[in-house]
Amino acid sequence: MVGRRTNLLWMALAALAVITLASVTLAQTKLPSTQLDRTGSRDKEMQSYEAATQTTVPGPALESVIDPDNYVVGPSDGFGVSIWTDPPRTLRLTVTPEGTLIVPTVGEFHVAGLTLRRARETVGAEIKKRYMFGDATVTLVVPRNVVVMVQGHVLKPGSFVLPAFARVDKAIEEANRTADQLMTDELRSVKNDMSTRRILLRHNDGAQVRVDLKKFLVTKEDRWNPYLREGDIVIVPANDFSRNVFGIYGHVNVPGRYEYVTGDSVRDALRIAFGFTPLANADSVEFIRQNLFGDTESRRIINGKEILTSGKGDFPLQPGDRLVVPGFFDLRGDYTVSVSGMVKNPGVYPITRNSTHIADVIRSAGGFREEASLISSELVRRSVGKGEIETERLQSLRGGVPPEDSSYYYLETSLRMRKELVQMDFAALFLHGDSTQNILVQDGDAIVVPQISKTIYVFGQVVNPGHITFVPGKDVWYYIQRAGGVTDRARTGDIKIVKARTRQWISPDNNEIFEGDYVWVPKEPERPFGYILNIVAQSAAVLSAAVSIALLAIQMGK
Repeated sequence: MVGRRTNLLWMALAALAVITLASVTLAQTKLPSTQLDRTGSRDKEMQSYEAATQTTVPGPALESVIDPDNYVVGPSDGFGVSIWTDPPRTLRLTVTPEGTLIVPTVGEFHVAGLTLRRARETVGAEIKKRYMFGDATVTLVVPRNVVVMVQGHVLKPGSFVLPAFARVDKAIEEANRTADQLMTDELRSVKNDMSTRRILLRHNDGAQVRVDLKKFLVTKEDRWNPYLREGDIVIVPANDFSRNVFGIYGHVNVPGRYEYVTGDSVRDALRIAFGFTPLANADSVEFIRQNLFGDTESRRIINGKEILTSGKGDFPLQPGDRLVVPGFFDLRGDYTVSVSGMVKNPGVYPITRNSTHIADVIRSAGGFREEASLISSELVRRSVGKGEIETERLQSLRGGVPPEDSSYYYLETSLRMRKELVQMDFAALFLHGDSTQNILVQDGDAIVVPQISKTIYVFGQVVNPGHITFVPGKDVWYYIQRAGGVTDRARTGDIKIVKARTRQWISPDNNEIFEGDYVWVPKEPERPFGYILNIVAQSAAVLSAAVSIALLAIQMGK
């Protein structure tokens, strides 16, 4: 009897195993239509979730990631809530005007005034209580806009609408914004006198904090330039930069005069100046303090490097304190000379300061080409910077230039500012070996080697103006005759040679003419008949006066 019961039990277990295996096989091969419908529904729900979570529109431009510990949630902030169940659910929710976030099937939670991190933790924890077998994420998707007021020393005090991820400096920028985005005189005056370190931010709840934009630039700490909230008031005071300042000069990255704030220290000053330059002697910073009468009270040397890196030896500043950071002497630089024209390898060549001669540069450029004109070659130097040209020109006129010479002197000075020639003879140096012409070149010099002209250009009152083949040793009359001679209107007593290199006009007497020079034959001026009559009348008047004087002298002699 017992054996029969045992057999029946084993048979039942075997049948159950066969049924289970068949069910699994059937499920793997073919699902019932009801199960297919449920799976299709799941697929549609998953697609709906993916469409809801996919970002298709770029978000607002941010200067950095929003810090959840400093961003304070408020009405109209948009959140994305994802509940990771099977299937997952996603919700787009907005904080109500009352400051609550309503999560369907979960509840309503007051989040206004909480930091973003605290709001996420609070809502996420409540969702997990409702959905025990799923996780939840709460994300800020669309930051709200807030209305803030800017008052004080700004161009346009008033109310402004800004995103809640904007900081105080953005509100001040809006208050100083001009229609054409240009720096007007009025805006420049406002910015010059505006405090950037004693700005006051006042919240709706009465709390207020000091904003220090200079420290924020250096430290990037949110407390010095916090996020804005609705109803904030930004108060920008003016500053007396003639008194309420400290100075830091020398080898720091941004030297200058800075607004002083109570509590500033030497380390703060070094950080606001963005630290030392590579050439700074940071171990020997000079500290200068004044007394209340503006006299120097004390001077001492401090270790700026140690103060900046570790804070050791740091001490508070007072208004009027100054720091001077010395530096090491370093004249290393990219000194170059340019070579253009008829050389084998034109270009820019490095030189050694106070050591490279002009022959060294020509050698580096591969030497002259066969068609190079050494007579017309020149070394051009600029001794005055482009930004100093007008100042140099005005200073040049201080020497009491006579009125009749002022326009000419102005012209010559303008030419000198643009092109100063160094007097040296290329032909004497490179053809005749005159070492006295092998001068030192300087940074920025330009060597210009023109092509041989092989002609003399004759123009003015000649029959056939144009280029005449150059013949060494010939005078100007040779070239004038080759140009067909002078015309009837030529003023032969004032013929000039115009030098090719300097464009100076010189007399042909005792001056040799060289290739590329010009010969200028001026024209007799045309005189109208009235002009001739006037000259004759004046001459007659003078003659008549002279005759009268002579007759009077004769009568008196009798």
